[in-house]
Amino acid sequence: MTGTPLMAFYALVGAYLVLVCGIGLWNYRRASTEEGFLAAGRSLGPVLGGATLMANQVSAGATIGIVGFHYFSGFSYAWSWPLVWIGWVVAALFIAPRIRRIAGLTLPDYLEARFESKAARAIAAVVVLAVYAMMLSAQYQAGGLLFGAIGGMSYATAVLLVAGITTLYTVLGGMYSNAYVGLFKAVLLVGSYALAVPYLLSHIGGVHALGEALTALDPRLSANWFGWRQLLAISLAMGLGLGAAPYEISAIYAMQSKRTARLAIGWSFLFQACVGIGVLVFGLSMRVAMPQLPTPDLATPVLGMSVLPPWIGLLVLLAAVVTFTRTGGAILLTVASAVSHDLYGALLKPDASDRSKVLVSRLSVVAFSAIPVALAFRQFALVNFVVIWAAKLMVSFLFIPVIVGLNWRRATRAGAVASMLGGTAACLLWSRYGSPYWFGLDPAEAGVLVSAALMVGVSMVTRPASDGTLETFFGSRADTESA
Repeated sequence: MTGTPLMAFYALVGAYLVLVCGIGLWNYRRASTEEGFLAAGRSLGPVLGGATLMANQVSAGATIGIVGFHYFSGFSYAWSWPLVWIGWVVAALFIAPRIRRIAGLTLPDYLEARFESKAARAIAAVVVLAVYAMMLSAQYQAGGLLFGAIGGMSYATAVLLVAGITTLYTVLGGMYSNAYVGLFKAVLLVGSYALAVPYLLSHIGGVHALGEALTALDPRLSANWFGWRQLLAISLAMGLGLGAAPYEISAIYAMQSKRTARLAIGWSFLFQACVGIGVLVFGLSMRVAMPQLPTPDLATPVLGMSVLPPWIGLLVLLAAVVTFTRTGGAILLTVASAVSHDLYGALLKPDASDRSKVLVSRLSVVAFSAIPVALAFRQFALVNFVVIWAAKLMVSFLFIPVIVGLNWRRATRAGAVASMLGGTAACLLWSRYGSPYWFGLDPAEAGVLVSAALMVGVSMVTRPASDGTLETFFGSRADTESA
């Protein structure tokens, strides 16, 4: 991209930077308390909450990585979308209503409250820091690829630019910034995709012509590139991880009520359905239009530069920029909460003032942003491979302690700690040594199964939580029996 289109793109990016800075400054005073900075004062309604949930989940792994996956492998990966959305059903029915029974700010808040364990809080905070460094590096890597492809900007400069935008609005407005930038992201994604998809289908000659062209290139592109076991494993990691994702739990805590959280999940599902259709059509259309791209992750940048009409292409490219900077902001905020709220405020200095915890949060946002920059400079793999790997670790670590702890009274402190550590260890072992995977299990499947076995087995032989804790999450036994 050169000349006027390039200038227009950078003008849009500049306008976006001004917008997010304005949002951050507007909310700076409201984010001066810990509850304001980390949970937006628990003020999010259904639509704003739904946009926040969607904006957390639809990351560079979708607008860059999954477009590249569809370019690489064709249609079959589309089956992962409805399988992933099962995670939202689990969250709406089994997670959101119960976890809102405590006025927490972070997922480790829940773990300590439910299992009466500071160790569970500390372990969770440390693992969140490690895994989210990988996830944030994927957002920065996507930004480096996009800016480099569009305007000839060096990869390192582009990574630093994306990290700077992400850090700036997050450090200013915290969860308030994340929520309102998330709403802008939802409107921009849905609007730009609604314009681009009909154009692409019309340009190619319709769905049938698209299928024929893909089959002519490689019959697997319109059939089954991925087997059902591969798709199930990927979907398990992504979908089950939805309900236990620390940044989604933080967003649920930021909503007005349990009912609001459920409605917000519905709105998020709607937003993601629109994005899913667009991502699928983008990847398939680009494989037909330009089948020899040097890397699949370039499908979105080249689509916006060379295939779509200029004004639609600019909107699609801006939507990609907003996507990875906004998801990056959610990751940074979650990391900041792990440092300031869970490690500093809850464990190292319990008597810390609200003001000092907010200061530590803001300093953590700035400091932690540097680690994923260094990882992004390495460019380990395709963007979506990085996201999937991080999701597999997170679901192995957190899904069972969250879902079982919220829905089984007998789950214990020892069971939760064994479940977290054992599930993570199994995922790592399967990834390192199980190739081909032992017993035909993907690392995420192995991690969840081991985590579940340890949760149940250890809980059955150890002491349960106190009656007061169990009543908080389940009500009294008399209420349960009468129900």
